[in-house]
Amino acid sequence: IELFGRCEDGASICVLVSGLRPTFEIASVGKRSREQPVTENEERRIEGLRRRSEVMDVRGPVWKWTDLGEKPVWTVEAVQPFNVPSLRGELQKQGWTIYSGDIPFVNRMFLDNDVGMHLAIDGFLIDEREHDDEDGERNLRVIKHGGVGRYQVDRTVSVQLENVTESEPFQVPWRILSYDLETSIANNSILCSAVWVEDMIDGSRRVYEYRGAEDLIMEQMTAMVREEDPDIITGYNIDNFDFPRLVERMDHHTSRKQWQARSNLLGWGRTPHLETECKRTRTGVLPRRQSNRAWNLAGRAIVDAWWQARQALRPQRETLSFIARLLFPEEEDKQKIDIDASNMDEEWANRPDEVMEYCVRDAALPLDILHAIQAIRRKEAVASVAKVPFETAANGSTSQLLDSLVIRLADRKNVAVPLTGSAEAKEGQITGGYVHDVEAGLHPWIAVLDFKSMYPSIMIGNNVCYTTRIDPSHPEQPGGDDATHVSPTEAVFWSAEHRKGLVPTLLEDLMN
Repeated sequence: IELFGRCEDGASICVLVSGLRPTFEIASVGKRSREQPVTENEERRIEGLRRRSEVMDVRGPVWKWTDLGEKPVWTVEAVQPFNVPSLRGELQKQGWTIYSGDIPFVNRMFLDNDVGMHLAIDGFLIDEREHDDEDGERNLRVIKHGGVGRYQVDRTVSVQLENVTESEPFQVPWRILSYDLETSIANNSILCSAVWVEDMIDGSRRVYEYRGAEDLIMEQMTAMVREEDPDIITGYNIDNFDFPRLVERMDHHTSRKQWQARSNLLGWGRTPHLETECKRTRTGVLPRRQSNRAWNLAGRAIVDAWWQARQALRPQRETLSFIARLLFPEEEDKQKIDIDASNMDEEWANRPDEVMEYCVRDAALPLDILHAIQAIRRKEAVASVAKVPFETAANGSTSQLLDSLVIRLADRKNVAVPLTGSAEAKEGQITGGYVHDVEAGLHPWIAVLDFKSMYPSIMIGNNVCYTTRIDPSHPEQPGGDDATHVSPTEAVFWSAEHRKGLVPTLLEDLMN
């Protein structure tokens, strides 16, 4: 596993973690009780599974709680992560129920070791960028320890899984790169670009300006990214404009077979500039869109200031000029310069220096915006609490943050984790909370009541959780004297005295 980050002393680092195997869990279909021992047929099937070439081992069973009561659950250890999907599908067809089967491989390291974004590493320093490698010895050393070649970082460290532990949280001295492009309306080509790089360790900034032939601009920017080695790349609306435009122009100048040329134009990732890394479909040396909005890049988090401002401010308008006026109304040096972007070709032809100044200002403003709304430090705090990488907190969904906490708790409580996509498709919309209709008009003596943490309090007080819900199909049913909670929709939940739910336990921990 490749982990990229920034050390407390400011050095960038790649950590090569060895010793983790891809795993998932299986159990027989149907209800079960502890009085029913493991059958000979199950043992025979498990032994056959152990003999498969793509399986390293099958461990267990361990009795775990499932939606059909307690069951014996086995852990299947695969040879490679790419073996898991086919194994999982085949075993499902053979009548096994799959648990923890769609957790990304790298996430398993964080979950199994119960670590988050702040790590302590007890390993071997195998490479430092400051040293030359004329004889290729350092490159071979990195490959020997599981890497693909020399990484674009200050330090490369090799470590065994058991020597990756959680450290005390610290404010990470991130290096942030913000860029902006000015492009032709006529042919989409890049006219000029500007880049600011900031070190959060001391707040210092430096600026780079590029103009000239388009391919030269892109090559110079790529060389600068490799040299500056930022952790975070930002800009304003780079998800929807700048990155798509860069990829489009890379495709214009090269064919897909020209991987070296493509790497020179847009190889912004921290992995070595190799053909295999250029062809990666995710977290490779070339930026790739991972969803309708977010992009991924090996070793660097792409954090669009537009999206962060939209989430934090909910502005009436989302243009850069509006956000700048909203956040910095009294600071003239943080307002957009008067350039007609809709007529950029003419503006560039008539006053290129002013356009360059406009571009430089637009590249600096995203940094100012991120600081004003404290986006980086807020996402860092969320990542620390949820025990996820910074990139997940910045661009991931709320469910990814919750999964990180719930899965850890489920593992500790011996609760089997179902597949993320295993739930039945929902029909229609989910009914939201009750909203009382009010009579329009002017009313005197208005009292406003609010409940602090109302939903979490209800879930804690009534032990509401999928692990405590009593379905008719569940083998464990309440007797006449058993305490339960019945919701307004007639869903029934065990009381906390019978079994404390995962969700109430997690909420209590977060709220306290």
